[in-house]
Amino acid sequence: MPKVSHEYVKEKKKSILEAAIAVCKVKPLYDISMRDIIKASGVSQGGIYRYYSDLDEILIEVINQVNVNADYKHIIDEITDTSNSPTKTIIKLFNFLGEYMKENVSTVGKIQFELTILFANNPDREKKILSNIYENESGQYFMQQIFHSIHNGISSGCFQLKISIEDLSTFIMTSIDGIVRDVVLQKCYGVFSNGQVQFDEIRLMNTLCKSVLLLLGTNEGED
Repeated sequence: MPKVSHEYVKEKKKSILEAAIAVCKVKPLYDISMRDIIKASGVSQGGIYRYYSDLDEILIEVINQVNVNADYKHIIDEITDTSNSPTKTIIKLFNFLGEYMKENVSTVGKIQFELTILFANNPDREKKILSNIYENESGQYFMQQIFHSIHNGISSGCFQLKISIEDLSTFIMTSIDGIVRDVVLQKCYGVFSNGQVQFDEIRLMNTLCKSVLLLLGTNEGED
């Protein structure tokens, strides 16, 4: 095989990766085959194996690329640095999360949801994939800043907790997980699409935010 430049290999792998991401948007991650990516990329079967050893190596790069694009810690820092009260910080953080979900449900949300299914049915693949992906810590950072604001509000007397901090933490995390799951199911799989209920990520996060503020003993976030 004739020698090819590093730039050529880089561009070829980028092209294959873009095709794989496009496939992930329209087909469940756990159902994707190498044939799907070959067809989408236009690369021959023999050609694709010059750049990737197997399907999981491609999926690992897809997940890593998605995680890089999903890093929003700098936006959280901007919100916390410019907000002048714990309540305003919490409102802005939930508003941002709703907007972020609306923009990224077909990529980040869908892929993360489908990874849990792939791992549940393929524990051997789980070990291989998890050991090679870059962890996206933005979600954890979001929760840290939410509770940093809550503790600041409690210390300053702005908040009077109606439930324990442990129960509040569980409520917020399970609510966000449930919203993400149901929005992905509706918008990516057509579940709950009966014409009566259309999930809106921004409104759902706004409602969750108001619920949290009520549990914190303040109605400042009400319209």
